[in-house]
Amino acid sequence: MCKPLHLKNYKILKPITILTVLYSAFMFFKYAASLILVYATPQSPLLPKQLNAYASFPLYFLVAFFGVLSFFSMRSLWTKQYNVKRVYALFGIVFLFCIFQWHIYQCIMRFNPYG
Repeated sequence: MCKPLHLKNYKILKPITILTVLYSAFMFFKYAASLILVYATPQSPLLPKQLNAYASFPLYFLVAFFGVLSFFSMRSLWTKQYNVKRVYALFGIVFLFCIFQWHIYQCIMRFNPYG
């Protein structure tokens, strides 16, 4: 007989938290490296001086966003206290960002004061 799948089970919550940590940490380091590269690359005299600020504006929000997500997910893994609502909320946020990341980026760019 096959046992039913319980979504509040420890065996389900731990892999979901690990997936959330891996994705959010990967995106954190990806956007942090992009932010560093914006300022580390030599600037051509032909480009406007505010181009670095224009390109780095959304990266500040995304680095902070994924840093917070990574922190909360790692804290759940370290303490081994898997709150069902928190695990699914963090996974849902990561999943929605994965689907709508271009729309989120465009929304942040609308408020870019350097553009």
